[in-house]
Amino acid sequence: MLECLVDGEITDRVTAADRGLLYGDGLFEIISVRGGQPRFWQGHMDRLNAGCEQLGLPVTPQEVLLRELKTVSAGRPDCTVRIILTRGSSSEDFGPEYGGVMPPQSNRIVSAHAWEKDAGSRALLGIRARLCSLRLGIQPALAGLKHLNRLEQVMARAEWEDSRIYEGILLDSEDHIISGISSNIFLVYSGRLLTPRLDRCGVRGVMRTAILNAFRPRCEQRRLLLDMLPEAHEVFVCNSVHGILPVTRIDHWEYEIGIVTREVQDWLNQQ
Repeated sequence: MLECLVDGEITDRVTAADRGLLYGDGLFEIISVRGGQPRFWQGHMDRLNAGCEQLGLPVTPQEVLLRELKTVSAGRPDCTVRIILTRGSSSEDFGPEYGGVMPPQSNRIVSAHAWEKDAGSRALLGIRARLCSLRLGIQPALAGLKHLNRLEQVMARAEWEDSRIYEGILLDSEDHIISGISSNIFLVYSGRLLTPRLDRCGVRGVMRTAILNAFRPRCEQRRLLLDMLPEAHEVFVCNSVHGILPVTRIDHWEYEIGIVTREVQDWLNQQ
């Protein structure tokens, strides 16, 4: 079964000179495919195109990426598809070390992956999380981007081995709540949905954006301090693959799965 295309060719190999490999010089999206159709496709493309503009990468036409997504996911009605765009291969044209010029087109890798079977039970029963010791660096120039350098997340996830803990909560270097390792976070206070501002670090998730648009009158983006966690009425995390996951415990703080979290889940189920 075909599972990977590199620049439209059937292969799973890239050159060792690719700047995505050398420098993390690129972007990626992970798209949920259900019943053969990509979910939140336009949201992913909007974020990818905005990231290309911010990094100075050529934009790959949506119709090319959609065609390749359908090619690699053929025969897999429920799966995830990863799209990676890089600046291409380093050569003498790029100058020494980190220097670079605008390539004629971005290199792209499109690959299909198995659907995670336990996601439904987590959405129903909730998950446990923990605070991570690692602090995210503040870098406004990269804030919001789903760029290829995920070393902070890799190091944070290496902090625990307890299989009962599903997610880690990340703070920035000033101890503001930012996100989960692979998710965005919402705190519920008296029916209002609070989520961190992501203008200095963190990833602006596609699911987060969709929730902000759908529940705009009740949402607020703000700096969230650590001492707000024990006072939250509900907590949930979200991403475009696993959906809305209620959080029932963060370290020693416990939470009920409340009506607001279920309301957001019901909204998602209708999309």
